[in-house]
Amino acid sequence: MKSVFAMLVLCAGISCCTVYTPPPTQTTTVRVTEPQVAAAVTGESRAEALPEDAVTGAREDTVPAGTAAFDSEQPIQIARLESKIRELEKSHRMFFTYYMWLTATILTGAFILILLNARESRRKDRIIYNSEQFLQHSMQVQEAERKRISLDLHDSIAQGLRYVSLLAENLQDRDAAQKIIAVQNENIESIRRLCYNLTPPAITESNLIPSLILLGQKIFDTGSSDFQFRVASEPAVSFEHWDENALMNLYRIVQEALQNIQKHAQAGEATVFFKGGPANGSKSGRPAFLKVIITDDGCGMDAGLVARLNDATFEHVENLHFGLRNIFERAKLLDGKVTYFSEEGCGTRLTVEI
Repeated sequence: MKSVFAMLVLCAGISCCTVYTPPPTQTTTVRVTEPQVAAAVTGESRAEALPEDAVTGAREDTVPAGTAAFDSEQPIQIARLESKIRELEKSHRMFFTYYMWLTATILTGAFILILLNARESRRKDRIIYNSEQFLQHSMQVQEAERKRISLDLHDSIAQGLRYVSLLAENLQDRDAAQKIIAVQNENIESIRRLCYNLTPPAITESNLIPSLILLGQKIFDTGSSDFQFRVASEPAVSFEHWDENALMNLYRIVQEALQNIQKHAQAGEATVFFKGGPANGSKSGRPAFLKVIITDDGCGMDAGLVARLNDATFEHVENLHFGLRNIFERAKLLDGKVTYFSEEGCGTRLTVEI
């Protein structure tokens, strides 16, 4: 309505600003005779001196000719103005109706989009939740399978190798017997290391770092080689509020990284460094941040391989995809991010931010 009123005021202002210019006044010249002049001089009224038809004609002729035209055109102009106002009101009603329909359509579409977005968000949340639950379950199944394989190796194959060593002691050829016993002892030690890797001792907040030190010593065989292996931690780092599953996932991440270094890096030293801050007051009680930085001085990796690792695409990473996938999946369970940095001939740095 305000817009209608504004239009009316505008039209009225335009009409008021239009100045009407009447046509020029038309007059009639009347010839006066000498007797009439004399009568006027003697004091006779002009009406008596002049002929009746002349007076009437003079009165009629002295009226402006445009006055009657103006009086006849004024109603027409008013009618035209009212017609224009009605047309403007009709146009405004049509525009207002169109605007209301457009607004209603936009609001309805926005409401539908909000509902669809909320529905899609809930669906994605369910998928993520289900995927995390599935991943957690798969890791638990994996740990159970590791324990089963470790027990089978220890109770069957290792015991069989010991029995073969006992039988070799009864051989008459002592040199052959000693060789068989030495090989069997090496096999038994390898199986023990494999069993330890499959099922380490129970990991707690107090023995995580000592367990990692022992793990590195077994993987790199530091007792019989010059390989340098170190595990360090900042004083602020604490695993007091970490549960058993989280500690096991962290242990497995470091284990997979160290095994990759031992198999592929051709390195002479490796370091595991824990960097973190105080507890963030969350329900988990974990540090505000935790970084696990694993470095080596090995041969490094090319830029293409590093890019694929950081994008978590393992299909074209030969001989590494299973262990690396395990690292990324366990880091995901900890709400962590895995980043590789490496150059050929300059070693590799693996950072896990949790």
